[in-house]
Order: sequence, then structure tokens, then C-alpha cells
Amino acid sequence: MNDKNEPNNPDEEEFDPVTDTRDWSAAVTELACFALARRKGKRLVKIINTKKSSMPIICIFEDYPE
Repeated sequence: MNDKNEPNNPDEEEFDPVTDTRDWSAAVTELACFALARRKGKRLVKIINTKKSSMPIICIFEDYPE
């Protein structure tokens, strides 16, 4: 059963760029997330594949603990 209202993977996190308050960036590949994290000087904590649009990967960052 693959209804449009039912996600393919129910464990997959939904991402809403309007309501998400975390530090995030969009990328084309997962490897780009690592480059973005290094450039930002932040720790990459999560990669979300939205499977949408031209930038399907969402990279979630946080500051390193001091």
C-alpha cells in the first residue's frame, strides 16, 4: 500500500524549513554536508534526505561544546 498521504518510510523525519529552529543548510549530496560543516566550523549532527527538489539533502548543525 503506497497512498500519497502515507510516507514510504514512517521512521523518516519530516523537515519543515519554516518551523525548524535548528541551524541547517540544504545540499545536493551527503558529502556536501561534511564540507559545509567544516566551512561553518560546526558539528554535523543529522542528515535528512527529503527526496524533493534540486537540493534534497538537509544538513543539521550545532556548535561544538566548549
